[in-house]
Amino acid sequence: MQFAAGRQPLFLLGLLAPALLLVGALVAWPVVNGVHLAFTDATPLRPGRSYDGLDNFTWLAADPEFHAVVRNTALIVGGATLLATAAGYGLAVLLDSGLRWSGLYRTLIFQVWVVPWIVIAILWGWLFSQDYGLVNYLLLRTGLAESSVKWLFDPVGARLAILSGYAWRAIPFIMIICLAGLQGIPRELSEQAAIDGAGFWARQRHVVLPLLRNILLVAALLQAVRFLQEMTLVFVLTQGGPVNATMVVSLYTYKTAFEDWDFGLASAVGTVWLVTLLALALAYVRLALRRELG
Repeated sequence: MQFAAGRQPLFLLGLLAPALLLVGALVAWPVVNGVHLAFTDATPLRPGRSYDGLDNFTWLAADPEFHAVVRNTALIVGGATLLATAAGYGLAVLLDSGLRWSGLYRTLIFQVWVVPWIVIAILWGWLFSQDYGLVNYLLLRTGLAESSVKWLFDPVGARLAILSGYAWRAIPFIMIICLAGLQGIPRELSEQAAIDGAGFWARQRHVVLPLLRNILLVAALLQAVRFLQEMTLVFVLTQGGPVNATMVVSLYTYKTAFEDWDFGLASAVGTVWLVTLLALALAYVRLALRRELG
């Protein structure tokens, strides 16, 4: 088998053909077709389509609403990624420190990862409800607020609610990734640093974090890409409001395609979205290679 695969290109191609066909049908063709539609005025409201060149991209570049959507997305996705990464790393350090019943805590925390987004949306709607939400109840009981806060009807409050929901969903995944990385670091390194007089925070900064840096970057990148694809939480809780304060790229693309029925413009948004993700991935790969090569 090894001889045939190495000496017979057609045999090797035959082995790879099913996978290549699946990738082409399920990945490559939808992407190519979406990019093609971005240069047209495609819509199901009329037959046919015409080539519009860069008109859709020109519209997006001059549209203040799209600029606001990009800012909202960067704020919510970036903030949630940073918060989830910090919290996940902190929980991993706590569980790796020999905490009693750590296996049980790890299992319970990881259950959050398997909760469907629609369930999280319902839960967050209850937590931040103006009338009976747990957040308002705690604020009133502790005296931090004099009256109920209209979280989902205030631009800042709605952003905080969405951002916290995104972060909460991602914490278990990042915790597991960091915990696996921590268990791969020789304990002798931290023990030697402690003997030399380094405190807890100094050991984390100068010993642990440099060794986990690439793992943290990969985990954060994966979650940021996942957040960019997610629209369930925003769709259920705020519909992008109030006043487009929580309108993110994924929901904006959906509304453009299936409420305005402008497939061409929605495809243009998707193309910009794809190019941005590719640029982020390329920047990460170059940064990782630069660090690896010293």
